Amino acid sequence: MQELELLFKVAQLYYEQGLTQNEIAKKLYISRSNISRLLTQAREAGIVEIKVHYPFERKRRIEVEFNRRFHLEEIRIVDLGGRSGFELYTATTKLAATYLNIQLNNSSVLALTCGNSVCGMVHELRPKNYLPGMMVVPLMGSIESSNIILDGHYLVRQVAEIYGCRQQVIMAPFRVDEESMCQNLKNRPAIRETLEIAANATIMCTGIGCKAQKGYLAEVEDSFLKNGAVGYIAGYYFDKNGKIIDLPQLYNRLVCADMQMFRIPIRCAIVADEKKAMATLAALRGGLINALITNTVVASKIIKLDDKEH
Repeated sequence: MQELELLFKVAQLYYEQGLTQNEIAKKLYISRSNISRLLTQAREAGIVEIKVHYPFERKRRIEVEFNRRFHLEEIRIVDLGGRSGFELYTATTKLAATYLNIQLNNSSVLALTCGNSVCGMVHELRPKNYLPGMMVVPLMGSIESSNIILDGHYLVRQVAEIYGCRQQVIMAPFRVDEESMCQNLKNRPAIRETLEIAANATIMCTGIGCKAQKGYLAEVEDSFLKNGAVGYIAGYYFDKNGKIIDLPQLYNRLVCADMQMFRIPIRCAIVADEKKAMATLAALRGGLINALITNTVVASKIIKLDDKEH
């Protein structure tokens, strides 16, 4: 009876109160590995019954059209049925989390950027089991945002806790003032190792930016417009055809993985905002991403933009 009561308590804290396994372990004075075991036992004993209810249906017809146009490794488009606003964001990030849960295994190396979309996906992750052999790393240094939950360091730590996996972080800012300073940071053994792991990851998850980032050098913002940039991924700007724009005065001051990141086997973008349709289309055209998680609003706009230019 005591065992059943413990199973019920652990299940209640995890599924109803939303505590992490680490938080439950501290609360009940039980090791985290035992919490994982107890949750499995709770499911097997019928105390917990898990059913997956998608809030919206996927739009298969548009997914087929995207595959025809862009030859993707994966495309998932959630149909919002005319809904908008925050539901666009939550439905897209939930779908992204479901996709990532399926993709990851004990030998995966996951590389993350930062921002709202990646943050939303991470907070929706609900893995069935721990993956202690997995590794998660950032693709870039800290963005030094006042909103810590959007930063890659925070997101990497969250994923590591959720999956019980290994992690490495980059203890340096994403952007520095001098090229020599940047090179010195990137030559430090721990940072160099993490950047190499990130550039050679098995799967990358990123958002897509669509306007010049404030806080960069003024000449970089000028170059953004003069060179016809429509978007960026992890600090790399690209034009409407998805070609990376040559901006050495910017890239030489960024503590991030090199452009080898665009050869990672699965390069997944999570896009919930229709304002990013043009940037997303460009990234698709250039092969910068080969997997896309989005919604019907964004997807329809991408197709209209693509049709307009052909």
